[in-house]
Amino acid sequence: MSSGASVLVISPEPVGAVMAGPAIRAYELARALAPDCPVTLVAPGPSELWPDDGFRLLEAGMADFEALGTAVERHDVVIAQRLPAQLLRRAMRSSARLVFDLYNPIVVEVLEAAAHESPTVARRAQRIATLGVLAGLTAADYVICASERQRDLWLGGMAFRGLLDTRRYRDDPSLRSLIDVVPFGVPDAPPESLARPRWEGIPTGDRTLVWGGGVWRWLDPLTPIRAMETLRSERDDVHLVFLGTGRPVTAEGASTADSAVAEADRLGLLDRAVHINPGWVPYRERANGLLAADIGVSAHPDHLETRFAFRTRLMDYFWAGLPTVTTRGDALGELVEQRGLGAAVAAHDVDAFAAACAVLLDDDERHARVAAAARATARELRWSRVVEPLRRYCADPPPPARRPAAALATTTGQQALIAADLLDRHGPREVVRRAGWAVGRAARRAARATGLSDAP
Repeated sequence: MSSGASVLVISPEPVGAVMAGPAIRAYELARALAPDCPVTLVAPGPSELWPDDGFRLLEAGMADFEALGTAVERHDVVIAQRLPAQLLRRAMRSSARLVFDLYNPIVVEVLEAAAHESPTVARRAQRIATLGVLAGLTAADYVICASERQRDLWLGGMAFRGLLDTRRYRDDPSLRSLIDVVPFGVPDAPPESLARPRWEGIPTGDRTLVWGGGVWRWLDPLTPIRAMETLRSERDDVHLVFLGTGRPVTAEGASTADSAVAEADRLGLLDRAVHINPGWVPYRERANGLLAADIGVSAHPDHLETRFAFRTRLMDYFWAGLPTVTTRGDALGELVEQRGLGAAVAAHDVDAFAAACAVLLDDDERHARVAAAARATARELRWSRVVEPLRRYCADPPPPARRPAAALATTTGQQALIAADLLDRHGPREVVRRAGWAVGRAARRAARATGLSDAP
């Protein structure tokens, strides 16, 4: 029975049948905490839960300030990947403990995401992301992230910002009580295939490489596609499937799926050896495609985002017992090499990528050994296990510690940049609309404070 502090988990995207990483993370954290704490998951609509989830759902988006603010004030612990400036300020005035989930290194990811923009727009996007993270770090009572590398990144940022409290350090020289690692996990139950997927153009008995997840600007889908050309020169029974490229919530400018399609077409492989699903696989159906595959693949360039990334698609490969062929440079690439979970090759090395896949396809004993290692690793990374630091925090959260003046200054700078970005991207009408919404909200708050809430 739930007996810990009441917990509010805020998802930035809708939860339900079709979800991408941020929503999956929020949903699974809520699910893992629910046996020990009363949990409410708040997410934009339309959202839905499954009957066995064991926690409440509140439909509210980041713009639903009153609903979110009230929910924050009614819970002991609030877990969020990001909070709008005005909601962060309200949360800081509440008694809730603020837990920021920085599993996504947005401050370096934005460098790649905005690389195609003008220098002015790219710089502004970087500043908005940076100020948002700094505001969160300043206001946070506790921070979680996905890897030790990420923890080093956030600790460095906090150190240079003067956010490492000397009294807290004396009590806990590791500072694990301030920031700890909660990786992206995998379901506790092993995957079960509900139905074998029907991939048009793939004969029964052929071998399949699968690319799970989206095709983003900071990834490298071209190396696996070009590796397919090499593999197909030796054998005609191997295929590469991109499970889904149509993210349920659009990330403006992030997808490079068109480039992947164009390259496969240029090589004469599209729909013959390279199969790209323009949709998105429902979350609880992804096991179908994973269990029908022979190898999971992922690739990325050698850049800063890679170093701090946590490629969650690889977690699905481990869960499904798939050998993984990936690129070196990130935390999970290291794990693949250390645990014998497949192969990690140099960035953009098409020949090495193809050779690593060929070895796993041709050597059944090796494939079975690697698959067993992947499943063993997945058991260590179940959500019920990786959530343990957060579970301990929620079981007995310390009194909130606030730095309101510093966080307020950070959020103010963030709002000015967001307004300038809105003006450039959407014109003055959108700025006026947002400003009118904010003025209206302030007027409603003032009316309630003076007892005039029913006034026209």
